[in-house]
Amino acid sequence: MNENNSSKLIIDDTKFVEKAKQGDKSAFEELVRRHSKYVYTTAFFMLRDNHEAEDISQEVFVKAYLSIKGFRGLSSFKTWIRKLTVNTCIDKLRIKTKTSGKKVSLDSMVEDGSEILLQEMHQSIEKFYLEKETVKDVLKTIVDLDENYRIPLILRDLQDYSYYEIAEILNKPVGTIKTNIHRARKIIKETILGKEK
Repeated sequence: MNENNSSKLIIDDTKFVEKAKQGDKSAFEELVRRHSKYVYTTAFFMLRDNHEAEDISQEVFVKAYLSIKGFRGLSSFKTWIRKLTVNTCIDKLRIKTKTSGKKVSLDSMVEDGSEILLQEMHQSIEKFYLEKETVKDVLKTIVDLDENYRIPLILRDLQDYSYYEIAEILNKPVGTIKTNIHRARKIIKETILGKEK
């Protein structure tokens, strides 16, 4: 998405947020329509489960609906919904004692989510992986990463949080976060390069 479209979306979001704050349900439904794929994609990569990602998406938008009147507009709606999504996923992960090793189908995620993924992805990975099949391999590798690597990587490279913000969210030292992100990127790179040989 180019800068013009992005700023237009923010302006349009502002208009719908103001209407939603006044109780306009159709304005809120438009915000959900605009951001539901983004919320689902984020939840999917954090939780590695289609059904849980759907549940989190619903939960995030219920929370947003219930608290929209308190939204002060200090950040964009997308930034606000991103934070709600990440925090809801983190809470879900804290409740679970261990991430189960569920098998997930990435075919539909690549079809539906690769555009969002590439729009949101931090440059360090984006310029390395551009082909659709490679994107699919990257997504599979990210989903298969251990939670200690996957979550910080997603927060940094897909959500653009700073190392310090990630350390605060995950309640871990900044050095550990940097190391885990570096290792995650290295695993992805080695996995992809290994498949090309």
